[in-house]
Amino acid sequence: MSAAFEVSPDDPRGVAEAFRRAADGAIVRVVRDGQPIADIVPAGGLSDDERGLMIERRMARRFGAPSLADYRRIYDIEGLPWPGDEVVRRMQVVADAS
Repeated sequence: MSAAFEVSPDDPRGVAEAFRRAADGAIVRVVRDGQPIADIVPAGGLSDDERGLMIERRMARRFGAPSLADYRRIYDIEGLPWPGDEVVRRMQVVADAS
């Protein structure tokens, strides 16, 4: 999310503000009863990287994020050199407990 702004679809003023923020380039989360139901995105849409990160974050919230150990196993299986913990944390959604 590029903006720390959430809005209820039942709040007309909040929805208007959400669209104003999206017009300024922010991504706004729409929530009902504390649960995300949609995102309002800028007119230009999202880049593939932004879309991928949003999907990763949503899946991590729903199912839990992979740990660094999980990523290390994947790198080992693929025969790739480990780039380092901080690099993986910058590039991927990682469970905090790692």
